[in-house]
Formats: sequence, C-alpha cells, structure tokens
Amino acid sequence: MDKIDGIWKRMSKDPVLFANVLLPKKPHPGQITWLNEANKAINVLVPGNRWGKSTVIAMRHIWHNVFKVGLPLMSPEAWLRADYQTMSTAMSADQAEIVFREAKNLLNDPKTRPLVASIRTTPFPQIRFYNGAIMHCRSSHDDARYIDGHQYRFLSVDEAGWISELKRFMNNVYIMRLAGGGMIDLIGTPKGYGDLYFYYSRGERKVKHYYSQRGSIYDNPFLSREDVEMRDQLLASGNPKLREQVLYGSFVDFAGLAFTQDQMHNAFREDLRESKPYIKGHKYVTAWDLGRQNDFTVGITLDYTERPWRLVKYERLNKVAWESIYSMIERTRQEYHCRWATIDGTGPGGDVIEEEMSKRGIPIDSVKTNTSGLKVELINGLQTALDEGREVVGEYETVDESGMVHKHPQMEEAREGNWGILRMPPIVQLMDEMGMYKLDDKKLVQDSVFALALAVKSAYDAEYVRAPVFGGLYGSRN
Repeated sequence: MDKIDGIWKRMSKDPVLFANVLLPKKPHPGQITWLNEANKAINVLVPGNRWGKSTVIAMRHIWHNVFKVGLPLMSPEAWLRADYQTMSTAMSADQAEIVFREAKNLLNDPKTRPLVASIRTTPFPQIRFYNGAIMHCRSSHDDARYIDGHQYRFLSVDEAGWISELKRFMNNVYIMRLAGGGMIDLIGTPKGYGDLYFYYSRGERKVKHYYSQRGSIYDNPFLSREDVEMRDQLLASGNPKLREQVLYGSFVDFAGLAFTQDQMHNAFREDLRESKPYIKGHKYVTAWDLGRQNDFTVGITLDYTERPWRLVKYERLNKVAWESIYSMIERTRQEYHCRWATIDGTGPGGDVIEEEMSKRGIPIDSVKTNTSGLKVELINGLQTALDEGREVVGEYETVDESGMVHKHPQMEEAREGNWGILRMPPIVQLMDEMGMYKLDDKKLVQDSVFALALAVKSAYDAEYVRAPVFGGLYGSRN
C-alpha cells in the first residue's frame, strides 16, 4: 500500500509518469516536453498536422482533474468537496468534441475507468471524475457565451489559430474565467501571423508567465513513414510556406504584413540593453510619434555613429500632460546631444504642437504623414533599413500543379552575414507591433512602428548632413 501511495503522490506532480502508468496511449517525445514544461499561466503549442495535439490536450485535462492540480493543501475531506472544473474549447462544437472523444477513449480502459464517475454528451459534453472534478467541452462561438459565467482551473483552446479575434476572447472571456492559480493552453497549427503569434512570441522570448513550443509532424513516431512522406510529397508541389506551416508548425509570412520574421529576427538582438547612455563623440537622432486622444506617445532614439545603427532608448507613455511630453522630448534631445527632435506633425493640433514646442525653444523637424502615400513611403524606409545589404546566396525550386519547375532566389537567413542596418534590444511592445503591422489596418496599435520609422528616416537624412544650412535643417549629399 505504501508503494502505491508513493507512486500516486509522484504521479500528482508528474503528468508524464501518470500517462505512462495509467493511460492506454503513451506520450511521444514532443508530447513529453509539453506535459513537463507547459506549466506557465499561458502556454502556446503550435504543432504541425498529425502531431497528436488532441491526445495531449485530453491527457492534460485528465491529469488536472484526477489530482485537482493547483489546489492549496487541505484535508482529504475538504479536497473531495472542493470545486474543480476544467474547460476544453474550440471555435466550433465539432472541433471541441474531438478532444472530448479522445478523453473518453483514454478513460475507457480497465486502469482508468475507476477514475470516472459519469460521462454525458448532452446538452454539453462533460466528464465527472471520482473526486467531483468536471471536464467540460464547449464551443467558443457566439462570443463564447457558453463558457462565460463559470470558473475554471485549467482552460484549453484548440485550433486557436482559427480564432481571428483571439486577443479579444482572451481578455474578455478566457482570462476572466480562470479560478485562482489557473492556466490557459492555446493550441493550434499556425494560420499566418495572427493573434496566436502574439502569444507564441511572448513564450519564445521567455517573457514571464508564458511558455511556447513548436511541433513537427516528424515528432510523432506513431505515424507510419508512408503517411508522412505522402503528405510531404503532396505539399511539395504547392506554396513552400504552406508546407512549413502544415508539417512543422511554422509561422509563415503571407500577404499583408509589412515586416517579415527574417527581418525582425535579424534586427532584434538579445544581447542589447533596452537603454544605453550617451557616449561622447557618438551621433544620435531622436524621433517621436505624439499621442492624440487615446493614442500612446512613443519616443525612439538611435545611435547612427556607424552601421548598423543601434536603438539606445525607447519611451512609451499614455495620458500624460502635453507639458510633460514637451519636457521629456527636450530632455532626451539634450541627453543625447541631438540637433533636433523629429516629430509626427500629422493630425488635429499638429501645427499647434509645433508652435508650442517652438515657443519653448525646442528645435524640431515635423514630418507629415497625412496621406497614404506618405505613410507608405515612411514604412518603406524602415523596410529598406531592415533589409539593406541582404544578398542572394542561392536558389530553391518549387513544382506547380502542372509539373512545371519554378526557381526562386534564396536570400541570406537572419543573422547570416551582416545585412540590415538596424539593431534593437528585444522590446516586447515594439516586437508585438511590428509582428502584426499591416499598412491597411487602422485598428492596430502602431505608435511604436511610426516612431521607429521616423527615427530611421531621421538617421538616413542625418548621415548626409555636412554642416548647418541656413533656412533648413539638412545639408545635401554634395
């Protein structure tokens, strides 16, 4: 009996041991990593097709419910009475029920049947465990109204890549439904750089309370080699980006996004500090996107002494008095010995702001971006800086449906060679905005992107300044 109690206690802390001892299916290496490591508040799994995500989701729910994971220490009687619920959801009821069926299959075994008190399929699928814990399975359609109103210790979202407004669901529903100490799993094959990437990138950058993991179809040893090769061959004749997404769970760049992941991975460097003080003899520019009404004011300062340029200061504030903003801009300008501060002079009050700053003796260069053409020109300048000097190192081939072979240039990979003239510390807000930025989407938060684009424009211009010129801020190239 002592031996059984010891194993049971170990299984309460070790989901892999629990699966290997009691469940009829055993986790493969990728699933083992997920079961062991995905213990943050928000965990993101982006596997390729046929990786086994439904199975591992079901394993997680069963383990959480059997041991009421996360409850504080209490007497056995109180533990049995304690309310404990988990939720497996997806955008459609059909998808949500896939995990429910997998959980039923795992529990329909001589070793696991004693763990179950009852199973029902209507009106909503539900598994009640021996200890009173309940696993629910419901869809998130109709703004997740079937999920709202309950408290869960563990909530999983399957096929999260299909939820176009995942951030809204997370903020308004999923996070609000967590009981104290609960966690959320977001699982799904990527569908471009949507909201799922927003959460995945946080775990990838080791942001506190986030964990992220990718998975390849090749991780699953239970799939036949013929099955895997057949899928690979079928996808080989199509878009290579789609192949990366489906087989390897990769986020890929499709149309509409302004910045590629290669550009961002190459520009953001983990070894750079977010703030770096002034160095005598170095040359700097500072640029500001000024918040109006509910927008943020963002300031970015670059050291352009030599290429690649370095981001040395990032400031972001909201709902601050204009007098404080003027003071901060001038303080930064003086701190880094900048000749002027570049500002976005677009929008209501732009001329008034320029006048007020002039009254205070703050030298500025006001850039207007009040037309779509000027806006695109500004972003193009940032794209150029991110990609400058990138070389073609080879080529790759794709085959279309008619069997015709197409050759494409293979560019240098991120951090291969020395391309790109911009290096930045991994500032989460800036990375998030750039990762989701689209030229035609006015709903996106983009203050940091515009501040960076203004700073890059200012650095390009300042590189060609030879001496002060009366009647204008800049010199000429000649």
